[in-house]
Amino acid sequence: MKAPLSVLFLFTSLGCKAHGWNDRSMVYKFDDIKPSANLTWTPCFDGFTCSRLEVPLDYSNKSVGTTSIAFLKLAGKNATAESPSIIVNPGGPGGSGIDLLLSNQALASLAFGEQYNIVSYDPRGVNNSGPSLDCFSGNAEARTAFNRLHRTGVTNISSASFEEQYYSSSIYGEWCNDAVKKESPHGFYVTTPAVARDLLTFIEAEAELAGQAPSDAKLWLYGISYGTVVGATFASMFPDRIGRMILDGIVDAEQYYDNAWSVNVAQMDEAMGTFSSFCHAAGPEKCSFWGPTPANIIARMDKVILQLQNHPVPISNAQSRGLPALVTYSDLKALFVTSLYVPAASFPVMADILHQLERGNASALVGMFDGQDATFDSGHVIQCADSYRRNKLTSIKEFKSYAEYTVSKSKYIGDVYPIFVDSILCRSFRPQLPDSMVVQGEHLSRPIGLDRPTSFPILITSNTIDPITPLNSARTTSSRFPGSILLLQEAVGVSCSRISSSKPSAIRV
Repeated sequence: MKAPLSVLFLFTSLGCKAHGWNDRSMVYKFDDIKPSANLTWTPCFDGFTCSRLEVPLDYSNKSVGTTSIAFLKLAGKNATAESPSIIVNPGGPGGSGIDLLLSNQALASLAFGEQYNIVSYDPRGVNNSGPSLDCFSGNAEARTAFNRLHRTGVTNISSASFEEQYYSSSIYGEWCNDAVKKESPHGFYVTTPAVARDLLTFIEAEAELAGQAPSDAKLWLYGISYGTVVGATFASMFPDRIGRMILDGIVDAEQYYDNAWSVNVAQMDEAMGTFSSFCHAAGPEKCSFWGPTPANIIARMDKVILQLQNHPVPISNAQSRGLPALVTYSDLKALFVTSLYVPAASFPVMADILHQLERGNASALVGMFDGQDATFDSGHVIQCADSYRRNKLTSIKEFKSYAEYTVSKSKYIGDVYPIFVDSILCRSFRPQLPDSMVVQGEHLSRPIGLDRPTSFPILITSNTIDPITPLNSARTTSSRFPGSILLLQEAVGVSCSRISSSKPSAIRV
């Protein structure tokens, strides 16, 4: 599922290794690599190898043509020709696995061990992989105008805001449909079932390269957030091709394909509640918003929220001759939702901002909500193509019910979550996809899940308090895959963003 650009779903950001430009045999961009139906690895990015694997646009009709998928490999120091590759599937949709692995080379080796090769990739439609789609065809002015019309702030701040978000959402789909028609005829061929088939193509090509039978190839995958949808889809389609699979921070795949995101708000307020207890326990020297009791911290935070809801704060910047700004309730809510992704890193920052707000200084929140505007279309395009034929969020009645539900379940995040995820954008998409690319009840008797075990049990992991990919989703997904193992850690945060560390408990379900 989507996250703000400042969030990495798996690793703490270590920064990219500096590129050395002296080795002329080294490649530093995927455009310089010729796509091939065979898995051909080229030295790249100082210490990695890269490949652009040519795959069919439509596996059920190969006459449609091909596209290429960008793969990046970090060879294990102790890996052999028989060593499997662990594929790290990024979050999103729209997350770049290439960027993720490039930024976290040292941590990746530490996490998985030197006896394995570590591979990541850009799924279809993302960054270095095709097919690409720019819904606004490079027209930055049109994109800005749409964001101004549509992203009016917290969804239920007023009936006008709610209705503006609903009715303006159709504009986005119309622009995307038109861009496909005129410029990118296969721009919607980026669905998750197609990505699952791309992964099968990859492991079979890798097996053939190693002199092994492609039909025996097995997938070793570590999927994070949206990557768990890819993993669950692959396991449903190819249950006998599972080598090892870890799904961490579970997105309920059935709800994802229905474009129904209400389950995600289940633990948001529980996670926000830990802010007050952690702040109090840390003490005034480590938490600037400290209070004598957790209840005191909550009460003061609620007062700050109410104050900003009723009285936006103007920032003139007159003395500096900078741009004027207006800090709103929506900016504060954007702070809350982004902070919940990585509480360990974000809660201290949130405490500082709340401390400043309590003293009348709102400058740290300038542009916080606008900073969530999407500048790339890949995430929405994948999300909307995936919900083709199953979208349960199309009418204003359904949108209202969804918004009311999220508010009822989360006092702190519920009112901003609908525009944060922005799943209402899908209502005007018209992908016209072949059956092979979509998950639907008519196509598969049970879209996600099995009535028998996979070739190797899937390990499903979750924090006990996960504000974005809640524990219930992990339990539900585990129930759909017989023999799977559910591993819990008593911690707060998304995926591997662990705040507390205690002995985890393994539960067979």
